[in-house]
Amino acid sequence: MNLIIDCGNTNLKYFVFKNQSLVFKNHFRWKEDWPLKIKKNFPDLKNVLLSDVTGKYRKVDVEKSFPKKKVYAVKALDFPFKTNYNYKNLGDDRIGLITAAINKFPKEDCLVIDAGSCLTFDLISSKSFHVGGLISAGLAMRFKSLNIFTSSLPLVNFEDIEMNIGHDTKDSIQTGILEGFIFEIKGQIEKFENKTPNLRVILTGGDAKYLYKRIKNSIFAEQEFLASGLNNLLKCNKL
Repeated sequence: MNLIIDCGNTNLKYFVFKNQSLVFKNHFRWKEDWPLKIKKNFPDLKNVLLSDVTGKYRKVDVEKSFPKKKVYAVKALDFPFKTNYNYKNLGDDRIGLITAAINKFPKEDCLVIDAGSCLTFDLISSKSFHVGGLISAGLAMRFKSLNIFTSSLPLVNFEDIEMNIGHDTKDSIQTGILEGFIFEIKGQIEKFENKTPNLRVILTGGDAKYLYKRIKNSIFAEQEFLASGLNNLLKCNKL
């Protein structure tokens, strides 16, 4: 059994896999006693993989919490793909997503779209080559930026509602940000599809649930795509 620890910009989550099947997942706080619960409930745990995009959490701290388990950091492992990307700048999350795409859709050209704290796009060729990607502001970040960088616009919380045009400031922000977010994703999909026929488009991330019904393109959607990719990374290294 494998434990995947995913330290993102917004949430801390862990996932327990038995072979390739996800058997448990949960959010946690770093200073709580979550390792004790895991060790009690999953005594057959073998490997622990730490994925951290923040730089705040250390492998040595995980090793202290799981002293009898094999603990790995993402970039200490071999990847099942080659890349044009600057290796040092490629985040643990994107490494996991690329690995998931290659495992789920081998020998297919894939575009992985992750709608989380940031909006990222990664293009992977049918030969398991990471061509490169794009990074843009995520949905919550766009709402916050209007409030932070203006004098009078309020901080608006996103509401999952259908709206064509706003009739006050709040509704205008709701509509403007969501419509802009969707148009950006659709535009990037169209651009990549024009260059790469038969492209497999994968949509995942915390905000993906707001996008499935609004994006008409033929896409593969999986909420825990990142976690499965990180688990696959252990499999690729025969761990």
